[in-house]
Amino acid sequence: MNTQLKILHVSSPLTWRGGEQQLSYLHNGLLDLGIDSVVFCPGNSVLFKRLKPDHRIGYRKRSGVDLLAANALKNICKKREIQVIHAHDSHAHTTAVLASILGNDIPIVLSRRVDFPIKKKWFTRFKYNHQSVRSILSVSKAIQDIIRPAITAKHIVLNVVHSSCDTKRFTGVEPLDLRQELGLDEGTRIVGNVAALADHKDHHTFLKTAQAVLEVQDNVVFMIVGSGELEAELRTKSMELGIQERVKFLGFRQDLPRIYPNLDVFLFTSKTEGLGTSVLDAFANRIPVVSTDAGGIPEMVVHERTGLMASVGDHHLLAEYVVEILSDAKKSRKLTENASEKLKEFSVDQMVAKTLEVYRKI
Repeated sequence: MNTQLKILHVSSPLTWRGGEQQLSYLHNGLLDLGIDSVVFCPGNSVLFKRLKPDHRIGYRKRSGVDLLAANALKNICKKREIQVIHAHDSHAHTTAVLASILGNDIPIVLSRRVDFPIKKKWFTRFKYNHQSVRSILSVSKAIQDIIRPAITAKHIVLNVVHSSCDTKRFTGVEPLDLRQELGLDEGTRIVGNVAALADHKDHHTFLKTAQAVLEVQDNVVFMIVGSGELEAELRTKSMELGIQERVKFLGFRQDLPRIYPNLDVFLFTSKTEGLGTSVLDAFANRIPVVSTDAGGIPEMVVHERTGLMASVGDHHLLAEYVVEILSDAKKSRKLTENASEKLKEFSVDQMVAKTLEVYRKI
């Protein structure tokens, strides 16, 4: 029944972050349903290396505007009789639209994962409203509301398809003894964050929250998992705040399922956020969440029900909530139980089914 549907995903990043993880979930979910799903991505990308040879097509990424890649995309669509192109990032979107300009007549579905307005530059508005773009999938309602004013083409359908969490990643995993690895006492509480060390994740607020917590509770260590261009700056900031001994930078880790069970609180301080799937990972591991209200986070974190939430940058209130959770085991259990129930709305199966419905309508 499904074998006639042929989907070509387009991805341009060389690194592996949330968008690539979601693409992987979607691609594998489609394959499980018998859909012909193939990924067009740079041959030197992490995504390419993780895909099976039969389901990947590599290209050499030269720039964000790449006519050679666009022409290759057009030829692949013709050869494989592709029915829908799914572009998963900005450069992929550009490549897909350029292929259309070169004569490709395959409809495009676009995923939008960032929660800032579409730029007013001519080409940006042109590619978002191009006749080949049939649907834009926002990973949160917050993103859909932000981009709606820029989508003037009446033929484009806006949909919300939330990012997902694969809870199977955390099943049957033996936790790491992180306290032993870090040389901490058994009674030390760990407050953690898992995110790229990028500006929009606002680790500066994370550090200021840590300082405020440590002023009233000293048996706490703050753990930052992730890598990025701001690491040196954040290490310096922790020293300026006088908390460098209580902040642990773990860098990029591939053993996250073994790390999460060590956390007493998950502290997420982003100032912009499409959705924030590491919050879902915390839900899956029954870790109470304290977060800001950036972007799509409130679609997961319902204040006083599935977590505690403060305004962006309000490190004083964030610290108050962290201390509250560390001090109130009953409240912590209530939040994690509710969060576990909320997580059912963000399953991989639901994400795949909703995306597949969009493909079929097109």
